[in-house]
Amino acid sequence: MTATVPLLSVDNLAVHFATKRGVLHAVDGVSLNIGEAETLGLVGETGSGKSVTARSLLRLVPTPPGVYAEGRVFFRPRVLCSTCGGTGCATCGGIGRIPAPCPACSGAGCPACESSGRETLDLLRVPERKLRDIRGNRIAMIFQDPGKALNPALSVRQQIAEVFAEHRSQELLEAAGADGDSSSGAGVLMRRAARGRSRLVERRVLDIPPFRSRYARLRGGLDDRIAEALKATRIPNPRKVMNSYPHELSGGMKQRVMIAQALACDPDLLIADEPTTALDVTIQARILDLIDELQEKHHTAVLYISHDLSLVRRISDRVAVMYGGKLAEVASTAQLFDDPLHPYTKALLSAIPSRGQRRGELVAIEGAVPEFIAPKACCRFHTRCPFAGPLCSSKDPALLERGREGHHAACFLYDSPDDVDAAPDLMPSWQGKRV
Repeated sequence: MTATVPLLSVDNLAVHFATKRGVLHAVDGVSLNIGEAETLGLVGETGSGKSVTARSLLRLVPTPPGVYAEGRVFFRPRVLCSTCGGTGCATCGGIGRIPAPCPACSGAGCPACESSGRETLDLLRVPERKLRDIRGNRIAMIFQDPGKALNPALSVRQQIAEVFAEHRSQELLEAAGADGDSSSGAGVLMRRAARGRSRLVERRVLDIPPFRSRYARLRGGLDDRIAEALKATRIPNPRKVMNSYPHELSGGMKQRVMIAQALACDPDLLIADEPTTALDVTIQARILDLIDELQEKHHTAVLYISHDLSLVRRISDRVAVMYGGKLAEVASTAQLFDDPLHPYTKALLSAIPSRGQRRGELVAIEGAVPEFIAPKACCRFHTRCPFAGPLCSSKDPALLERGREGHHAACFLYDSPDDVDAAPDLMPSWQGKRV
């Protein structure tokens, strides 16, 4: 197998929305990779398409009005290590999981897996049933507002139990010693209970001898897993919290419950959509440390979406800057913050308050992200860019490697007229202008 193959590859993703005024291009040609155990920061102003991009990876954009117009999302899952059964060994590097081999070539490499030797799934085209196996299991998401994402009518226990019931029901049955005769009436009832699909009358039947002991072990094992998931997020007294409802918890506690729910099945990829928004600095730091610890323990890749550039600088390995549904710049964290290339990235970094900044000198980017209804070919930032030339309003710049290895930017400032087949007087210019 190829060791450098990314865990997730997004190729030319386009997501549109039908509106009364026309087709809105919310995401328009996004391509990026996320490697094993890597943290990729995705930044940009509100309305730039970050959340739509993240939700599209799991096909969570409602259709209609959304339309997956173009693109592919390749995901390469991992499976339990056959040597240690998930406990961790030298074969799997102590993380308990290894890359799943391609079923078509058994890891040798073929066109189906793009010669990677790994099972490769196009998340935009796999059947819904297969996608349900991936959601919350191999790819999990922490939503932006836990107050809205958590169901107010269900207890914390019920909401986390759904994850285990959907993806770990067989393990629960085996632990309870109830995986024997699955064809018998009792076996069917136990299997339905493990999957969280039993009716009230079925639960009443299981609560009488001779089924009571096995059913009690099943519920006890589930409670132990829920408590362990909450404990991993440093929630005090998890047994008490699991019986609480969302309205009884603080914002930080609700956020930790969402993290516990997302990490319950040790996912390969965690999508964190502004997980610390509206939280105080102390709780924010604790949650970020928690994600970092769990990432190190489970070798989980993280897609971290945020407006906070200082935060992204602290936790990310690479950073992708998004504007108007397109990627403006992608680079390692050090490259992007030490030597930004795109004018939009430069403007974002200039807008960060600094200790030595005088009052009234805070830099701001004039204007706002426009709505791109059936947009023509152009640089999406040209209406706000101090360097824009006529070419920027008539041609779409490509995201190309500029200068240092791995540093990509979509800007004509780094092209010669011959590169883009344009007259010199149409090109953008740095002359006399600063960001």
